Amino acid sequence: MTALDTDGYLLLPDLLDAAALDGVRAAMADALDRAGPRGPGGTLHVDDLRGPAVEAVWTAPRLVAAVEHVLGPEPVRGALHVRAPHPGFGAQALHADFGGPPPQQPQVAVAVVALVDVAEDGGATRVVPGTHVWKRGAPGDTVDRGWPGERRIALTAGSAVVLNGHLWHSGTRNRSTVRRDALQVTWRRG
Repeated sequence: MTALDTDGYLLLPDLLDAAALDGVRAAMADALDRAGPRGPGGTLHVDDLRGPAVEAVWTAPRLVAAVEHVLGPEPVRGALHVRAPHPGFGAQALHADFGGPPPQQPQVAVAVVALVDVAEDGGATRVVPGTHVWKRGAPGDTVDRGWPGERRIALTAGSAVVLNGHLWHSGTRNRSTVRRDALQVTWRRG
């Protein structure tokens, strides 16, 4: 958990097993059937995921421990949805998931759970380690522009990265030939 304190993020390999992955993918398909896709510029967004596999993500012991490390006991659930950039899409500017001046204690934690294998050039999440303690906002124009010290987080399907929500991070352009499906799960301090 030290990485959450120093770098602002932590990798959780193999958070979901094959059965859990299949369950989350089925929940995604069900949500698409109910509500249809939404999202800007070639990036599919899917909300209203339901079912036991989705609940198992919220309660995965290693994930809960990491989130509680950032936010303290009994964090409040935020959103859980799929963000799935098609090839050529998904690039974002660096940002933190908490607006305004950074407070003394972290207020937000985020997990990105890969539903497919994600290579560094396949729309991976990028982070700038240590920026969660800088007490300043992320720079503006960073879409498709590197930042000194940034890291791109490659993940295998079922693995996750947990972020202090004050860490500068973003999605990157999906330069692969397949859609990059991942859960985005958020919590706030209780």
